[in-house]
Formats: sequence, C-alpha cells, structure tokens
Amino acid sequence: MKKRIVALLVTFALVITVIPVPVFAATSLDDPAVYYTPASDYKSGDCILTATKMMIRRAVIMRNVGDWSKITNEMVRTPATISGLLKNSFVVDAEGLVYKVDSGLFTGQGDAARINEFAMLLNAHPEGIVVHGTNAASSGTHGVLVVSVVNGVPYAADSSRNTGLYNKGIQKWEDTTMLAPGKVTKYWYISEISASTTTKASKTTKNGTSTLRIKSLKAPKTIKKGKGFTIKGTVKSNKKIKKVTVRILDGNGNKVVSVTKKPKSKSYNIRKLKSKFKFGKLGKGLYSFQVIATDSVQELVLVNKPFVVE
Repeated sequence: MKKRIVALLVTFALVITVIPVPVFAATSLDDPAVYYTPASDYKSGDCILTATKMMIRRAVIMRNVGDWSKITNEMVRTPATISGLLKNSFVVDAEGLVYKVDSGLFTGQGDAARINEFAMLLNAHPEGIVVHGTNAASSGTHGVLVVSVVNGVPYAADSSRNTGLYNKGIQKWEDTTMLAPGKVTKYWYISEISASTTTKASKTTKNGTSTLRIKSLKAPKTIKKGKGFTIKGTVKSNKKIKKVTVRILDGNGNKVVSVTKKPKSKSYNIRKLKSKFKFGKLGKGLYSFQVIATDSVQELVLVNKPFVVE
C-alpha cells in the first residue's frame, strides 16, 4: 500500500486521460467567479466538496468542453459524497466528459516536504489538487484547492474565502484559513477523464462529428518485475482513424516504448502491438501507459494510466 502511495506522489507531468487538444476558454483560470459558491449552494461541512467542484471547473475551462458554471456543489454532491463525507474515489459526469477522482496520502514530514509534494502533484494535475487535514485550519478540520506553487509559496482557493459574501478567488496559502502546509495529510486529484456515457461525448467541426473512443481496454496497474502483460483495447470512431500511438513513459516523462500506426479504418485493435510492449523488461518504478488517436475531426489522449513495476 505504501509503495502505491509513494508512486502517486511522484506522478509525472503528463496530460490526463481522454483530453481533447487543449484550447483555453475565454474564462481565465484566475477569474474569482470560477471559485465562488453562492450560500444557497453550500452546506455546512462542504469545504472539500467545494474544492472538488472548483477543481472540476478548472478542468472544464482548460479543455474548453462546456460551461464550467454548470458544475455546482449540488451536482457533485451525490456521486462524490457519502454521509456528507468525500469518498476516496468517485466519478463525476459533467459537460460531456466523466472525471474520475482518486485520493492519496502525503508521506513527507514538515512544511517544505509538503510543499514539494504539492508541486510534484500539480505538475501532473494542473487543474489543482484538493488537500485536507484534521485541525489543518484556523477553523479546525478543513480543505482547500491548491492550484500552484510559485517560488516555494502555495496558492489555493478556499471555500471560506469564496462563499456567500466573499469572493477572493485564488490566494497565497497564508491568506487562506489554512495553517501550516505540513498539517494537511490527504489529497484528491483527477486521475482520468473519459467520454461520458450519459451525454453525447463527440466533437463536431466542419469535417463532421467524431465519436473517437477506446473500448474493452486492458492496461496494467501493478506488475511484478520480470512479468509480462498483454495490452488490449479497440480504438473506434465513426470517422476513419488516421493515427494511433501507443506508448510507455517513465516517471520522468521519457519515452520507453512508442509505436505509431496509421489504420485508415474506423477500428484498430491495439493488441496487434503486444509484441512491441515487453513489460517484463521494465525496471522497477512508476510508468504511464498511453494511447493517443487521431481521426479527421479530433486528436484525443484516450488512455493515460499510471502503473507500477514492483
């Protein structure tokens, strides 16, 4: 278990699963409105739920996939909480995409170690990370959304500063209600983004509508050093698929294996490439398995799954 937690803390700076090529929306990520919650949408104890909503709003803005203002506490509450508490893992279906949120535990000791962990996680998750701790704030148990670390200083959006009469937006850590960074012990982050099953997750341009996706995926999570693994999954689209790239990156984002095919068909089974991916030859460490596909309408990172070789 500890190995998995450490692995999460060194997650590398990669795009997240199923991301359209990023185009920033007109709304700035610095706009305080993104972080504001009206009193009517806030219940007592909603701090980390609100931070999660802010995180998903940032993801929507960064990918220009819909209306971020439609992401509210009430919308997120049912899938994300149980008995008022944020679940360790959950999915939120919003604006045409499904956001999978997972959690982890910080392992370093002291403020400097914690801020370093913030920075490492933010490299991989620029939407931000929700951090939480018992007695971590002047108000007691509390959580906020950390969005950046600049010159060793964390910046965060705090529901206590962005609810009701307040609309402070992003602030330096010291200006939020949080106490020392080292007091937070847990974090949540967006681990995957995939096509929605309840909304039409497609893209339309002058070239028509694309339904580019991957089905029946089988990718590694944790494998023993020296043990093989057979990848599976079929890339599909209603348009001809121009290119499919399957690759493994190491913990520093370097390519270990990368294979590109040009199917020129509406379906491609990545299992055809299994002989190119010799998982048994990988050394111990953290890796990422990616599938990137392009049709005549769009390019998507269909898969970006971290895995550990133990």
